[in-house]
Amino acid sequence: MYEYRHALVRMRLGESDRQITKTGLMGRRKLAHVRLTAEAQGWLNPAASLPTDAALSSFFAGRATNQPPTSSIIPFQDDVRDWVGNPPEKRLF
Repeated sequence: MYEYRHALVRMRLGESDRQITKTGLMGRRKLAHVRLTAEAQGWLNPAASLPTDAALSSFFAGRATNQPPTSSIIPFQDDVRDWVGNPPEKRLF
């Protein structure tokens, strides 16, 4: 949430999305989304307080990562057990 809060502060200071992007904080597409949400919620008003992390996380949920359901080594587990059990000089290949 630090990046979103930092972007909001910079937006409140009057920086453009292009200027904020040059700092490496986030890309212009994401900044445009943040700006639209911030304008709708009234977060860009300097007189208003910044939103809490909980409020930010409800609007900007992180991406879900697609993790494999199982380890990729499972099909080769017997081979690995053989390699671990036999030192290199005793291997057949």
